[in-house]
Amino acid sequence: MAVFALVERLAPLIEKEVNLLLESKKEVENLTGKLKKIQEVLMDAERTAVTDPNVKSWLKELQDVSYEMDDALDEWQTANLQLQIEGSEEVSDPWEKVISFIQSVCLCFQHVIGRREINLKIKGLIGKLDLIVQGKDEFNFLRSGGHNLQEFKRIESYSLVDSLSVHGRSRDKENLMRNLLSEGRNGVEIVSIVGTGGVGKTTLAGLAYNDPEVEKHFEFRKWISVSDPFDVIKIANLVLQADGESSSNISNLEMLLQRVKNTVSEKRFLIVLDDVWTEDRTKWEPLKNSLQGAPGSRILMTTRSDRVVRVIGTDTRQPLGKLSEQDCWSLLSKIAIVGRSEEVHKKLEDIGRKIALKCKGLPLAAKTMGGLLSLKDTVGEWLNVLESPLWQLEEATVQLFPHLYLSYNDLSPVVKRCFSSCVIYPKDTLIRLDELIRIWMAHGYLGLSGNVDRMQSMGLELFKNLEMRSFFQELKKDKYDESNISCKMHDIMHDFINYLSKDDYCLILYGGVDIKNCDFGKVRTFCARNVTQENLPSNLFSHLKCVRVLIASDCGLRELPREIGKLIHLRYLDLSFNPIIELPETLCDLYNLQTLDLQGCFYLSALPQGIYKLINLRHLLIKSRGIRSIPQGLERLTGLWTLTRFVAGRGASKLGYLEKLNQLRGSLCLVLGDLNGLEDSVDAEKAKLKNKTHIQDLEFHLTGEVGVDVMEALQPPPNLHRLRLLGNKGAQFPVWITTSLDYLRFLHIGSFHDCSCLPPLGKLPMLEELEISSMFSMKYVGNEFLGIMETSQELPNAGTAFPKLRKLSFDGCVNWEKWEDITGDEKDHLLIMPCLRELEIVYCDKLKALPHCLLRMASSLEHLIIGSCNNLYSLYGDRTGDEWDKISHIPHIDVDSLSRLGSVSYVSVLNC
Repeated sequence: MAVFALVERLAPLIEKEVNLLLESKKEVENLTGKLKKIQEVLMDAERTAVTDPNVKSWLKELQDVSYEMDDALDEWQTANLQLQIEGSEEVSDPWEKVISFIQSVCLCFQHVIGRREINLKIKGLIGKLDLIVQGKDEFNFLRSGGHNLQEFKRIESYSLVDSLSVHGRSRDKENLMRNLLSEGRNGVEIVSIVGTGGVGKTTLAGLAYNDPEVEKHFEFRKWISVSDPFDVIKIANLVLQADGESSSNISNLEMLLQRVKNTVSEKRFLIVLDDVWTEDRTKWEPLKNSLQGAPGSRILMTTRSDRVVRVIGTDTRQPLGKLSEQDCWSLLSKIAIVGRSEEVHKKLEDIGRKIALKCKGLPLAAKTMGGLLSLKDTVGEWLNVLESPLWQLEEATVQLFPHLYLSYNDLSPVVKRCFSSCVIYPKDTLIRLDELIRIWMAHGYLGLSGNVDRMQSMGLELFKNLEMRSFFQELKKDKYDESNISCKMHDIMHDFINYLSKDDYCLILYGGVDIKNCDFGKVRTFCARNVTQENLPSNLFSHLKCVRVLIASDCGLRELPREIGKLIHLRYLDLSFNPIIELPETLCDLYNLQTLDLQGCFYLSALPQGIYKLINLRHLLIKSRGIRSIPQGLERLTGLWTLTRFVAGRGASKLGYLEKLNQLRGSLCLVLGDLNGLEDSVDAEKAKLKNKTHIQDLEFHLTGEVGVDVMEALQPPPNLHRLRLLGNKGAQFPVWITTSLDYLRFLHIGSFHDCSCLPPLGKLPMLEELEISSMFSMKYVGNEFLGIMETSQELPNAGTAFPKLRKLSFDGCVNWEKWEDITGDEKDHLLIMPCLRELEIVYCDKLKALPHCLLRMASSLEHLIIGSCNNLYSLYGDRTGDEWDKISHIPHIDVDSLSRLGSVSYVSVLNC
């Protein structure tokens, strides 16, 4: 809700002579007070709005006024920015100075007039806000922290389950039974079933709870539906009642828990706590300490949140996945087709199976759709369900989403907005966290402090909050960068978001969507991906006056209109994968722009000259091979966080532009053309690459003659995790590659065509993966590659070569003939690749043999892959003979004339 952003925005304005904007500082303080009063009850208002249309209408009015107020403040601040930027431009020509002075005077007059207009607009909005503040009192909202569950109460769960109606849970039940009935350790063990809403956690727990073997095993059993809030007194009373004890005369919590402890301490018990939400350890610990039973006792908990699992201290975590397609159809059809004739069954089955696919394995969805279809009698009605946006139907929404609403309503208003913003991603689309956080930042959900580090950390915490509640799935983390996260969202979650976001001024354009009645002037998020330019509205950029996030990716755009510069509220602009040839200079009037995504714009060769005016730009994504020139003004954008690609060399940009960009982080690709003169070396020193300590992933792509001094001057930052050196025409490597990269974990060296030997890479203490590719001049790999041989004759234990290396691959080294082995005297003093798990050699046709002794010293080696290496294939291909015996100790060996892995790797090298 924009009201949170407004409160934060007004605070600094009060300190900055806001009487320039309004009549007095007191007036703005009064406005802030009103907004804070609304902020206090906003969480309860949003909960109540689910079931009360009057509250929903009140919230809509509040949202509209908040957005208008936010826009007005934005206009005022943008005008100040314009005055600041335009006034700071330097000109040398006398006549240009005169013209510039006249323009500045005109701009000041415009600023004064504009400020007066904004003043009047804000005063009118304050009047509207007064009425809204008065209106809130009639609803009796609870302040933040309170829970009003009377109107939207969770249906209490029960342990009784019709086992015949459960499909596809046999194996899950077996695993759960084993976890409940095993001997275990002394004391009580906690077993947790974790999964998204509607996946069947309660059903599975009920199956096990009522199993005869479980009934026989436990002396005392109790099923408790917990939900939220976590009421310790209620839970304790239910435990006592199950044992036939009365607790009506006990009001003291300490005495109540002591009675519970006395009741269960001698018994082997099973207590089910269904639907636990609390993340407050202080509420859980007293109850846990009272539940001390006989050996073999269990507490079985169901929850959607892994954070709850950690807080409670689970001994066994049992994740619950989705149903198979067949099980989902079986569940749906048992409800939808029961009582119908065989003839009708045959007519409806094909359509029904397709509808079951839409349920994506969630029993809740299958049951809901089954109930809906049981009321539809004809093939036509079933087809209407199949071909409609079913999850958005009101009759389905009421039944399908209550459990999701409970998860959603437990979120703070800010986290709700973050979740709803995911509506821009099509179903089954990979969601990248870094992109998502940039969108949250654009909407102001991460605050307005301007501290990008703080906002990034806040974004990560908000994502974790959603992920732990099972709002996301298929989570993947980069093993070298934990902040590099991707995930997907279940289709039902996506449909739920669509339902939630229909009044959020978010326009998502798909081919053929009718948008004639859309009010473009209020749209704050516009998203069009993979549509033709003909399907885009005419004069699109003229109408989106309030847009904050504008995504027009892969839409066939060849040019941007000059009107783009009038979208003063725009923070996030994605123009990726469009055949744009040139960007208008008016793009640089977007003073609030934070993200500019130009990836895949292959026809775009340069950026606008006025890029220095984008003083709020934090992320410039230009992985396009087309852009060869970045204006010098880039060096003034010292707050830039992301610069994915920078081209330097004759006819391109200068490396010195990077000098002051010390906030750069993440990944950077430096494309270096001809840089082999003294001036180039000085410019490379000026870049001060080693001072950019936040960069963790660096690629040098050398397309021209790059001098040794230039490469030495481009020493990477010491904390680097990934490095790719590709395409050097020189004959030697920079010294820093083995002397200053103590934290490097991944290294790819490719296409160093004139280098005949490898540097002593075994010195790199943290290196885990090493790829060597397309080294056409390399004929020999000697023991200097290990990096420890020069001292081996002097010390009895010279050290360890490649102490952390787990994977080593050679690819496309077509002239490589010999890999030197370790001799008998040397091996007694050395440790060679003690952690190596996988060795891959492909397209190295002339290599005559493997270093057998060295491979035996790599004691952890498990996988050896040899592909398209004729000499090696002749030695080891038939898996017999003396040569085979020398490598047969390796558990998994794949020797082939063509290797699938090798061919894939080789293609990746060619594409760099």
